[in-house]
Amino acid sequence: MRKTKMMRYALMVFLLLPLITFAQSQEIKKYKIIKGDTLWDISERDLNDPFMWPAIWKLNKWITNPHWIYPGQIIKIPLYLLQKEKNGEEGAAEFATASAGETFSYQGQPSPEEEVKKETPTKYPLVNRNILMAGGYIADSIPGVGEVDDLSSHQIITGREDIVYLTTDHPAKVGDKFYVINSSKPIKHPITGRKMGYVITIKGIVEIVKITSCDTTAKITKSFSEIQEGDRLVSYYDIESPMTEGHFRTPYINGMIIATSNNIALQSMLDIVYIDKGCDDGIEAGDMFRTIEVDTHAVPNGVIQVISCREHTATAIIKSSITPISAGNIFTRLDKN
Repeated sequence: MRKTKMMRYALMVFLLLPLITFAQSQEIKKYKIIKGDTLWDISERDLNDPFMWPAIWKLNKWITNPHWIYPGQIIKIPLYLLQKEKNGEEGAAEFATASAGETFSYQGQPSPEEEVKKETPTKYPLVNRNILMAGGYIADSIPGVGEVDDLSSHQIITGREDIVYLTTDHPAKVGDKFYVINSSKPIKHPITGRKMGYVITIKGIVEIVKITSCDTTAKITKSFSEIQEGDRLVSYYDIESPMTEGHFRTPYINGMIIATSNNIALQSMLDIVYIDKGCDDGIEAGDMFRTIEVDTHAVPNGVIQVISCREHTATAIIKSSITPISAGNIFTRLDKN
């Protein structure tokens, strides 16, 4: 009798296996690269999140460099990640709806939310929080409270949900989170030659899931670029985008671009620049400037917007460009006319 049940079970598994395989195959899309494609753009279009490009790279292990893909190549896109994101968003939306329903007000009297809507202009984040984190900043020295000591066995490329092993400078516990950072070589001012510091960019977030006498095991919970052995850790802290009503300053401040994401971070796919003026110089997040390439002639070549600032440096995102914006270009007030 038991043997008969086992045979029936085996037969059911055999019959269902093609259906399972078919369902899994529907979660992976094959795509033919066309001219102008980047993994960043493909991830934004098909997965609704440009920062998930490492997942596409991970699935296509034959791609040796994510910056070099060519027309005619066939890649696989993990659409099952899109479904996970959708489920998370739906859950968050349901929670928000339920919470909103718990607000009460007396009949004939406007609720606090209605009063706020009348008095407070609509605000929205200046920039996507992920871009703000990955964009980084310039620091006087390279920070760190530990490092990625090792990757899990047989792991070549790391991404979200992968396991890594950490070494921390101070005792840690399960649940502790860290930013994994990348640091540039020392940045010098293009004109004065003065040392400006190091460009620090965030590669991802890891959370400790297990601690033994031998290992501190962590899971990658967010990934902007490949995390490697030896990457430094900094303690996790909240990073939130400044809120804006959509009205931006363009102050009379002149300065210079001292570094760009292209020349300091191989894995970067962001159009980010770093400038030699900061909060103490009158810069604010949201400020917009014209960039100018100065050679034989001074030629305007783009527009940048500050997304974060420190004392005497700031990080800006390229809003538009006619020619590549590079270190040594100057920035000045944007003529609104």
